[in-house]
Amino acid sequence: MAPRERNLLFATLAVALLAGTWAFLAPQRAEWKDYRDRRDDLDDRLAKAERMLGQQADVETRLAEFRKGVPVFAEGKRAEAELLPEVDRMASRHGLALVRRSASDKEREAGDLYETTLTCEWEGTLDALVHFLYDQQSQGVVSDIRQLRIQPQTGAKLGTLKGGFEMDCAYRREAAGGGAEAGGEAAE
Repeated sequence: MAPRERNLLFATLAVALLAGTWAFLAPQRAEWKDYRDRRDDLDDRLAKAERMLGQQADVETRLAEFRKGVPVFAEGKRAEAELLPEVDRMASRHGLALVRRSASDKEREAGDLYETTLTCEWEGTLDALVHFLYDQQSQGVVSDIRQLRIQPQTGAKLGTLKGGFEMDCAYRREAAGGGAEAGGEAAE
């Protein structure tokens, strides 16, 4: 066998050996990639958890501030009985007429917070609506408009608007012992 043929044979065997090794290790490469991806994901989750732990004091402070702004109602008392007149007063203060208002019978619970939905139909000017919405939004986390419908009126009331909104209101319940938790006062 000539040296040139021998070199060609060794080169061919080397290429075949490399191709066989590459094909044989393909499943392991995929598994290693999965391990790397999982490790990177776990590293990201660990970093996020460490950031959250580092912010725990700040979050607790903000939560305590939040709780101070949330009204507290006695256990068993319908919160809507006080929430609806308050929304009515706010609307009247800005010249918005609530022609129909109702409250959901269902109270949603999330830990020690509760939420109920108030549904109102209204009539008024654009200016009155904007001022009402601004006043409602400035209350912070106590209430939130989830759906707002607006349409122009026709006929004798041309130039005014009518519509409706659904407002979710958050509140807490007074502890069973009769006293409100620290940071809030019972609404009467």
